[in-house]
Amino acid sequence: MVSACRYERQGTIFPAMANGPLKRLVREIHRKSLWQVLGIYVVASWGVLSVVDTLGGALNLPDWFPSVALGLLIVGLPVVLATAFVQDGGQDGAAGDLDLAHDSVDVSGGGASGLFTWRNAALSGVGAFALLGFVGTGWVLFGGGIGDTTDDDPTIERSVAVLPFVNMSGDSNNEYFSDGITEELLNALAHLPDLRVPGRTSSFAFKDGGLTIRQIADTLDVAHVLEGSVRRQGETVLITAQLIDAQTDAHLWSDTFERELTDIFAIQREIATAIADQLQVSLSGAEQARLVGEGTASTEAYEAYLRGRYFWNQRTAESIQTAIREFQRAVDLDSNYAEAYSGLADSYLIIDNYVFRTMPDYRTNSELGLAAAQRAVSLRPDLGMAHASLGFGLWMVGDWENADRELERAIELNPGYAIGHMWRAWVLSSTGRADEAVGPAQRALELDPVSRVISLVSGEVFLFAGRMEEAIEQLRKTIGLAPEWANPWFDLGHALLIEGRYDEGLEAWLNYARFANLDVAIQTASYQAMVRYRETGEPHTFPDHDENPRGQILMYAESGQPDQAIELFEALVLSGAYGWAGSTHSLPTGDLLGDDLRYQALLEEAGITW
Repeated sequence: MVSACRYERQGTIFPAMANGPLKRLVREIHRKSLWQVLGIYVVASWGVLSVVDTLGGALNLPDWFPSVALGLLIVGLPVVLATAFVQDGGQDGAAGDLDLAHDSVDVSGGGASGLFTWRNAALSGVGAFALLGFVGTGWVLFGGGIGDTTDDDPTIERSVAVLPFVNMSGDSNNEYFSDGITEELLNALAHLPDLRVPGRTSSFAFKDGGLTIRQIADTLDVAHVLEGSVRRQGETVLITAQLIDAQTDAHLWSDTFERELTDIFAIQREIATAIADQLQVSLSGAEQARLVGEGTASTEAYEAYLRGRYFWNQRTAESIQTAIREFQRAVDLDSNYAEAYSGLADSYLIIDNYVFRTMPDYRTNSELGLAAAQRAVSLRPDLGMAHASLGFGLWMVGDWENADRELERAIELNPGYAIGHMWRAWVLSSTGRADEAVGPAQRALELDPVSRVISLVSGEVFLFAGRMEEAIEQLRKTIGLAPEWANPWFDLGHALLIEGRYDEGLEAWLNYARFANLDVAIQTASYQAMVRYRETGEPHTFPDHDENPRGQILMYAESGQPDQAIELFEALVLSGAYGWAGSTHSLPTGDLLGDDLRYQALLEEAGITW
């Protein structure tokens, strides 16, 4: 009886626990091997996602592509499990039956089993991924591009720094040639509106610097770096070049060119075109034609031009004189060499800015520079640097409106020409439009962030605009780039004087005196005279001394000595330096001298109306 009761209790009283649906379902899952199906599906899905991720980067597929693939795999999981469940997965199951016979649920022969078949599941999976592949193919052909990038900031991806090519000739006298080839390639790539290329000064700042590619790229905020070498042997040149992904250090492209010197323009064009192709920069027909222009058929003239640019970039009175001789030799060898005329113009137009102790002959040099610039534009109306030279020359002689027009045209032709943006900022700020000048100045700085000259001009633009805190900050950055350069110390001392921060200002002023090789005692007296005039309103004198004439005008005006200031300002106007007279007037000098009738007459003579 006891055993019978026990049996009855097990067999009839708790039948649901003994053979309930949940237990039968678990038994069925085991019988159908669904755990194995799940494992196989997870591993296969991982493989599919790995392939999608790899192809997505290589083919520039959109960012949402892997997510869609993952979504399809997630949706497919229950379909596959259901299909496996209704199919024969064990030893005794009937095909197409869901074996829950104890619940009297018959689904054999149709319904779910007809829908959830391996054939239908396979077709659904193939169809879903075929659709995804079709979308991906369309994106590659019409929306993306193999080898292109889809970074959140596309301007960073389409950016490249051109590092100085190494001179492998074994002769330091050929340094101008390797530097010149680098600058020519940089200028060619800078023509492309969709590609950001840091300017020459920034790229050359890392010459022999010992930094890694990634460190350089991070400093210049670029994604790629172009480097190479140049070996010159007689009339043969061997150039190697390679494009590097700065983040991965992967070599995206490289090539070696061994040609006659007469083919130098063709080599540059091939390299520039290859870089544009690798970075998926589209070139119009006009841009392709302007990419590398064959400025001259004379290799002697071309080498003279490269030497001229080499010395021009050193920016001393002596080096610029040498540059003038080299550019003149280039145009003597080829009178139709527009780039050489542009270089000649640039040299004549800036040389007087490097003369510190006498009143330069501005008129002679500005007229020579203007004539060379006009010749360059007449020879090559599509040459951006020539229009920039002409714009700066027109500013020198006081043709303010046309100066700005030419500089705008230069930027239109060559958006990546940092000097064009810098000169436009200078022209605007020194003609009473300082607020408008901030944009071009910042753009120039973006293009050439390590250029001390562009950094200085950016600080001076803020100074012209009366934005002293920003001026001080930018001038300190300039000093960080060139600690022993006198010019930013002068401007910093002046900005701190205006702000009433006299102790800091005096320290900056004395650094200016030391780096400009001026008498420190006299410069101390001059700064103290300017401070006392601001504090008391009483004029204070200081000993006579040699100084940049424009700097002296400022110092005399700031110390309450208008007669001396106006005398020097008159000499500046009579020398034909209308542009420099305008920039001097745009500083606080104009406010300090503006009521004097003599000063007003000089402004009228120079055409200064702001």
